[in-house]
Amino acid sequence: MKTTQELLRDSYEYAASPFASLLRFDDAAAVVTGGAQGIGRGIAGRLAELGAAVTLVDIDPAVTATAAELAGRHGADVTARVLDVRDSAALAELAGTVLTTGVRRLIWVNAAGIYPSHPLHELTDAEWDRVVGLDLTATFYGSRAAGLAVRAAGLEGVIVNISSVAGFRVGRPPGLAHYASAKHGVQGLTKALAVELGPYGVRAVAVAPGAVVTEGLVARFGDLDLENGTDYFSTRAQDMPIRRPSLPDDVARAVCFLASRAAANITGVILPVDAGHLVL
Repeated sequence: MKTTQELLRDSYEYAASPFASLLRFDDAAAVVTGGAQGIGRGIAGRLAELGAAVTLVDIDPAVTATAAELAGRHGADVTARVLDVRDSAALAELAGTVLTTGVRRLIWVNAAGIYPSHPLHELTDAEWDRVVGLDLTATFYGSRAAGLAVRAAGLEGVIVNISSVAGFRVGRPPGLAHYASAKHGVQGLTKALAVELGPYGVRAVAVAPGAVVTEGLVARFGDLDLENGTDYFSTRAQDMPIRRPSLPDDVARAVCFLASRAAANITGVILPVDAGHLVL
C-alpha cells in the first residue's frame, strides 16, 4: 500500500498529463465480442481509432470483413476470431494470446448478445437457456477469461459489460422475462467482478443502453424513418428527454471513457446510455 505522500505525488503526476493522453489505448490490447456488427462493431472502431490493438470476436464469419474494414479505416491493428462466446475454453485461450509483448493492459468488452421477446406462456426451456446462455453466461466466461489472464500477467485490465435498461426495469411491452433476467444478472456480475478483481488492478464496469439502432433491431422493427417519425425508433425517441434514437457510437463513446485511464477510479458502476429513458 502506498503512503499518503506517494499518493499525492501520483495525483500531481496524473494532473500534469494531458487529459487527451488518458483517453488513448496505444499500450492496450482490446477484445470485443459481438464485433461483426451493431454495438460491438461501433465500440471496436472507436478503440482502434484511439490506438488499441483490437480483436473482434463473433460467431458470424462476417466479422472477418468487419475487422478488415476497420483496420483500413483507422490504419490500426484489427483482427478477427470466429468463435462461439459460449465456448469458455476458446475465450480463455484467446485472453492469453492477445497479451503479447508490449501490451500493458487488456480491455475486454462483452458485447455479444441477443434481444428476443417471448410471452411467458410461449417461453420454452430451450429458449430461456439460449438467451441466458448468450447474454449472461457468455459474459461470465469472457469476464473470467480476461480477469484471470490479466491477474496472472500482472497487468492492468478493464472489463466492460454491455447490459441494458432492462437490467434496471423491465418496462413494456411484456415478453422479456429471459432477457431482463439475464441483464439484471450482468449488472450483479459486474459489481461482483469489481469487488473480486479490484485488488489485482482490474476494473469492471457496465453500460446499459436503451433501444439502439442496430442491424438486428432494424431487421426486427423496420427501417429508420427520421423524417416522418413513424418507425419504431423515431416513435420511441419522442418519449425520451433526448429526442433522437440512440446509435451504436453513443454506446461506443461511453465505453471508451469507462475503459480509459480517465476513469481509473471508477469501478462497479452501470452507466445508462439511454437518451434519458430511466429518468422518466
